Amino acid sequence: MSRRSSGFTLVELLVVIAIIGILVGLLLPAVQAAREAARRMQCSNNLKQSGLAILNYESAYKKFPPGNITDGNCCGTPSHTVWSVAILPFIEQANLNGTYNPNLPIEDPANSFLRQQNMPSYNCPSDPSAGKLLVPASGPHNNLQSRTSSYRGMGGVGWGFNGEYQYRRQWDSSDILRPECPINKKGVLHWTGRVNGQANKYACETFGSISDGSSNTLMVGEYTTITTPRRTTFWAYSYTSFALSTATPESRTLLADYSLCASQGNSNPCKRAFGSLHSGGAIQFVRADGSVNPIFPTIDMTVYASLSTVAGGETFADPL
Repeated sequence: MSRRSSGFTLVELLVVIAIIGILVGLLLPAVQAAREAARRMQCSNNLKQSGLAILNYESAYKKFPPGNITDGNCCGTPSHTVWSVAILPFIEQANLNGTYNPNLPIEDPANSFLRQQNMPSYNCPSDPSAGKLLVPASGPHNNLQSRTSSYRGMGGVGWGFNGEYQYRRQWDSSDILRPECPINKKGVLHWTGRVNGQANKYACETFGSISDGSSNTLMVGEYTTITTPRRTTFWAYSYTSFALSTATPESRTLLADYSLCASQGNSNPCKRAFGSLHSGGAIQFVRADGSVNPIFPTIDMTVYASLSTVAGGETFADPL
């Protein structure tokens, strides 16, 4: 009698491999979704930490930190501190804060160590541009690199002067000293610099100045871009828009793509945009009450603008 060897035939092996391939194909999207959910949660926790630090700063100094400080007129003069540097002692970074020389411009080579530090709590895990050393796209950077990050302060709602593009002016330079500036459109974190050594009416905000309600006021949100990486966020580079954005009520400024935004109109609002790579384009913000919630590029622009001011007096339906 002949003996028949046991084992799998080639057809059986191919069938098993095909089944395994199908199962992997079905599971992969679920695994990716779970990973993104974890990244988004970590990103939310980072924003929560920054929000609590800002609130602790306000408790200690009876005012919110400045959005940024630039002495002189826009746009080539050196800058000083920015909200994300001001709160370092409140996120357990007092030692790093001690390396910063506030008597020198933040762009000065003496402050390079500060600017080049990678800050995990300022990096969203879903942001592929965060944590890199790059030379910012503009400003008095002296061709020195700074570290990229993911979160920007909310300066307020943009506006324009007669004959200009409607949203050309922002809240990150001394432009806000112009008499035409609509003070009711300012946000929690805006420029608070000096001109010729003199203080101005745009002091740091307080809880008392948020008459719209702290739960209705955006404070810090996400920004990254899949194009033009030198236009992304830089946590310790306080020149104009790199750590501070302005709300422009146009949906193109809620996309994580600088080039796409700029191709659709004036590029100034695109330099001061918000955007993320989370599912559905969800952009997470921490509000002035410390809560973290997302908004989407499809949000009603009137609602978005209303959420961006501290004392606009608007009545609106919060999308959450």
